[in-house]
Amino acid sequence: MDSAKSPLVVTLDKFEGVFKENYTPLFNYVKSIVKDSDVAKDVLSDLFLNLWHQRDKLQIRQLKPYLFRSARNGALKAISASNQTSQLSEDMFEIPADNYNPFERFVAKQSIQIVQELINKLPVARREMIELRLLGLKNHEIADVMDISEKKVEYNMREAIEHLSHMVHSANFDKATIAGGLMLVNIIFTLS
Repeated sequence: MDSAKSPLVVTLDKFEGVFKENYTPLFNYVKSIVKDSDVAKDVLSDLFLNLWHQRDKLQIRQLKPYLFRSARNGALKAISASNQTSQLSEDMFEIPADNYNPFERFVAKQSIQIVQELINKLPVARREMIELRLLGLKNHEIADVMDISEKKVEYNMREAIEHLSHMVHSANFDKATIAGGLMLVNIIFTLS
């Protein structure tokens, strides 16, 4: 978008396009925070309702980071004060049945499950950064969502990837599982 802020959602058709394009990744992200599909749907309903009602007043420079930040804030308001751990949505790692034979799917699912468990061992902020990266956000968008500098995102992503790589190498996994896990970690790191 241009540097001057302007309303991004002014017509029902544009709003519908924004909704269709962003609902699924936002739902997966909010669900990973709140751990409940119904609560995630409520958070997103409020977000999109507010976006529609405030469409003439909101001055949004970048829509995607704005939506993720709003979704994050709504999710944080929706959960209790108890410290819940984030869980990656299984939908993030769908393995197409037509591209792999059953054994390859089994190995891929095992690798993904191991990497999910390792990601869940990361500190909360780094885990959230990885989740946002898996949802397709770039470093500058993650920085906007989390309200931190892009340099801090780069540093934390690098540290998270190094930590994940170390955990994968130090664990007693077979070579296929390690290769699959490292491939996933590499994919996460190279998305930009």
